Amino acid sequence: MSSPITLSGFNNIDFKSVVNILINSERGPIDQLQNQKTTEQSRLSSYTSLSTSLSSLQSALSAIQDSSAYGALQASSSDEEIVTASASSSASKGSFTIVVSSLARPQVTSSSAGQFRDINATIIDGGTFSITQNGTTTNINLAGVSSLAQLRDAINAQQAGVKASIINDGSTSGNPPSPFRLVLTSAASGVASAFTVNDQTTFSGGAPGTVLNLSTDATSGVAQDTVLTYNGITIRSASTTLADAIPGLNLTVLKTGSSTVTVTDDDSVLKNKIQAFVTAFNSFNDFAQGQLKLTTDGSSRPPLASDPLLRGINRQLRTFFTSKHANLGSIQNLIQLGVKLTQSGKLEIDDATLDDALANNRTDVQLFLGETTGFAAKVSNFIQSYTQSGGAIDSVENRIQTTIDNYSSRIQTMEGELALREQTLNQQFAAADQAISQLNSEANALAGLSNQFRLF
Repeated sequence: MSSPITLSGFNNIDFKSVVNILINSERGPIDQLQNQKTTEQSRLSSYTSLSTSLSSLQSALSAIQDSSAYGALQASSSDEEIVTASASSSASKGSFTIVVSSLARPQVTSSSAGQFRDINATIIDGGTFSITQNGTTTNINLAGVSSLAQLRDAINAQQAGVKASIINDGSTSGNPPSPFRLVLTSAASGVASAFTVNDQTTFSGGAPGTVLNLSTDATSGVAQDTVLTYNGITIRSASTTLADAIPGLNLTVLKTGSSTVTVTDDDSVLKNKIQAFVTAFNSFNDFAQGQLKLTTDGSSRPPLASDPLLRGINRQLRTFFTSKHANLGSIQNLIQLGVKLTQSGKLEIDDATLDDALANNRTDVQLFLGETTGFAAKVSNFIQSYTQSGGAIDSVENRIQTTIDNYSSRIQTMEGELALREQTLNQQFAAADQAISQLNSEANALAGLSNQFRLF
């Protein structure tokens, strides 16, 4: 008889490969849906970028509308080694002279030099000690106080208006040297924080007050206010920083002397906001041009290449930038501010023209840019109609998301059907493989019997 049945070697076929080939050939519709879903996801991402870019532009325009951009003032000092100045919008423009005759300082009272060689040695065995400040007397409890260090700690623990410290003045005189001194300093500067000390401490029967020998140097230790004149008016302060003495001005006094303070318009605030608007639009322009450009290298076009919404927004914005916007002032368009569209499609600023407009037509600049019916408001409102909830962009994004969700649902359903198809094929091939194996086994058995009864 013939050899065992092989069906052209069918029993040796890699069934898994066969199933994979069949399943991959049936994935075509799913792959097509997946590509369509990816395309819609790219469109949605591009619309998100468009909305973000427009929102940034709208924020920049809103900042230009803010009245604070037009009332900003700046202050300068002719001698910043004497006084420095800054101004808020409530200051008065002009120049005035500041004459500083003294600077605020705290009171400093110290013990005599050359008295204490050890801050922990016993120096007090009796008496009393009190500090009077702002009409209030604090009697320091000396129970358990015998050393300079303990007296310092007791003063600091029992009242807050005067700070006690111990300094080492570096003295090397004496044998051994006695460089330590008790120093009392008012916690705040100014005459109002001055204090008096009633030192009646004693040691070994000595006279009260001779242990510490406290004194205040008349030249540098007496509490003092900042005293200055502003246009001939005397002003006193317990601080070297004056924030409310002159309306709208912050002054920091550094030393005695005379300086002229000048308050003028601060154009930098508005110029920075105009520059931010230009930068925001140029960022939008880069995005728009990147989407609308024509490809010549065979590559796929950007997601919004032919999108009518993007084209309409881009066209209308440029119309705003080149059109006349009537108002009560002399400035009617961006060009008069020195802001113009270039051939590249971007905005740029002519600083000389802008500086001239701010210097000579500041009110008209505000009428053009800052009013509720001005240029910035018009463009901002136009953008908001697209970016707001329920606006044109939001509506398109919702439609795209619905399409993506539908694609996902269909893909999921088809993937499930294909999985069942793969399972069925695997079962069918497994059965076929088993049947063929059985046939081959029976064929081999028949061949064995044939050999047993061979006559020749």
